[in-house]
Amino acid sequence: MDATGGTSTFTISTEPECTWSAASATDWIVELSPTSGQGSATVQFRVAPNQGSSPREGDILVEGERLRVSQRAPCRFDLAPSSHTLSAAGGTGTVTVAASSECAWTATTTVNWIALIEPISGSGNGTVGFSVAVNTGAERSGVVIIGGQQSRLTQAGSTSAPGPTPGCSYSIAPGNQNISAAGGAGTPVAVSTSNGCQWGATSNASWIAITSGTSGSGNGAVAISIAGNTGSARTGTLTIAGQSATVTQDACSYAIAPTTQNIGGAGGSATPVSVTTLGSCQWTARSNTTWISVTSGAAGSGNGSVRISVTANTGSARTGSLTIAGRTSTIEQSAGCEYRISPTDQTFGAGGGSGVIEVIVASGCQWAAQSNASWIAVQSGLSGGGSARVEYSVGGNSGASRTGAITIADQTFTVTQRAAGQ
Repeated sequence: MDATGGTSTFTISTEPECTWSAASATDWIVELSPTSGQGSATVQFRVAPNQGSSPREGDILVEGERLRVSQRAPCRFDLAPSSHTLSAAGGTGTVTVAASSECAWTATTTVNWIALIEPISGSGNGTVGFSVAVNTGAERSGVVIIGGQQSRLTQAGSTSAPGPTPGCSYSIAPGNQNISAAGGAGTPVAVSTSNGCQWGATSNASWIAITSGTSGSGNGAVAISIAGNTGSARTGTLTIAGQSATVTQDACSYAIAPTTQNIGGAGGSATPVSVTTLGSCQWTARSNTTWISVTSGAAGSGNGSVRISVTANTGSARTGSLTIAGRTSTIEQSAGCEYRISPTDQTFGAGGGSGVIEVIVASGCQWAAQSNASWIAVQSGLSGGGSARVEYSVGGNSGASRTGAITIADQTFTVTQRAAGQ
């Protein structure tokens, strides 16, 4: 089983008259259904998420037979080195990933001046290359993210930008601008001054890059590029010709759908929850309830989808939730499997006979049929998962009238047989 847990089944094969019980002493193997029966059957169980740092094993016991359940440890990722320092001239480097062979990862970066070199995804141990552009502004920093872990890159600032010429007057426009969370090119900042008046431009924020116009003489323009925002709203500044230009960037916004859904008592796969956001915006998904599991899409960047599995409900109606991209997705599950049988009783003469019981229940609801009398035999339909038929036979009676029963899930089918000679 994966570290995220989930549900599975195993099959018991035995003779029709043989009864059995199933149990586990392992606290993370739960919700066995059914826990007892007669003859061959299929048993469902659930494995809770592994929150530890290592794999684990547990057992399910059925009449002395042992089913070994092994669960992987959660994926852990270690990056080396954890930080890099580069000159203003830029350059290249690598980040090494250490992880178990089954653990998949993808590398991303938070700034547009760090370019990742293919391959940027893999499983287990690996190496991700990167290239850093020339820095024409102030010192800046960004991160490479792999498997939720960060390796930070710090790049020295440029010292080549000249200051304003004494005696010259300068004006810049716009002095303020707002950029969406997606980032990209900002509005070029125009510099107005007299001919011969020199000026320089520097960025005071790592996520604001000057792409052209780091210096000039007379009128000019400074072009800027804004990195995608992966968090809350932020504000940074540039110093241009001794004047301050402010850049405000919106926070990432997220939408999920559906926000609420209903699942039958039998459980199973829920409708995948879609995440809508900008490509630079990262998000995670986690369950807040033990009976709801995230089977894929536990983390992502940009638009994505989260797949969900819900265990069968053995009790009353219940409500649980997931937190996806900071939003709440609610799962409402109806009460556990409700079983009906038809008919509920039958009377036979002393000569015995046979009959059929209709089991009526939602698909996926497990049950077993068991006779409590030696003269009543279940011929077929010893177990099932959903609606089905149970065929049984009643032996001849050479004594007084008698009563027996067949138990199907939580329902009782009563058999009455007349005395010999009646």
